[in-house]
Amino acid sequence: MKIKDTQAGVGLIEVMVALLLLAVAVLGFSAMQMSAIKATDESLMRTRSLAIMRGGAETMRTNPSGIAAFKAAINGTSDSVNVDSKTITKNSCLTSANTEPTAAASCTINQLATRDGLLLKSYASANDINIGMVPGGCPGTSGNQELQCFVASWGDTTVELSDTAPKACANVNGSYKNGAECFIMEAY
Repeated sequence: MKIKDTQAGVGLIEVMVALLLLAVAVLGFSAMQMSAIKATDESLMRTRSLAIMRGGAETMRTNPSGIAAFKAAINGTSDSVNVDSKTITKNSCLTSANTEPTAAASCTINQLATRDGLLLKSYASANDINIGMVPGGCPGTSGNQELQCFVASWGDTTVELSDTAPKACANVNGSYKNGAECFIMEAY
């Protein structure tokens, strides 16, 4: 009987190298998927914040006499604000007629503006977005038609313009900080 000295087939080393290459490819694909998910989440938050800020700008345009009350409500920390001896919440100034709420006649312009600000802030918070307005108007604007600045942020970015706060949305001059997750929108 004759014995063969050579073997035919694949050795263990070749199998291990192939598995290593496959593992690296799977890890690379997983990293790409995670990057795509993060980009999708970022675009969703940007879209939501723009929609919320546009709604706030439209609300300010419909009630220009109440802009100061609207701004105070958005920048406040409370869910209720006392305006003209009446406590205002996001559900104030409405009466329920059957199933559709309608505006109540007993609210002043400032009370309506406060309710609108509280409602916008509540909606933004429900969408994991912080919203505020720059107290002195937009940087670099003054005069007869001062522009109002909405600031919307998410993640760990704060709704402020500051040169010293590390997590602020932008510097005092309005330029975005590196890594900030926020939007600034001018409205008038």
